[in-house]
Amino acid sequence: MALKTPVSEAHVRRVLAEVEAGQETAGAVVSEADREIARRQVRGELSGNEAVREAIAAALDRFSGK
Repeated sequence: MALKTPVSEAHVRRVLAEVEAGQETAGAVVSEADREIARRQVRGELSGNEAVREAIAAALDRFSGK
């Protein structure tokens, strides 16, 4: 899915900072893989469903001991 209107990298950084602050407040650990998936979603490179699918796959890889 592509956005019709591109967003600035400053916007991407602001959104990610807000998301990460919320996750840390909730006690969650945000991995670099999580950050990259979120960046791609905010830029419009991934739909919400695609981002969730990639996040689940990344978590399974991270916690399966591979």
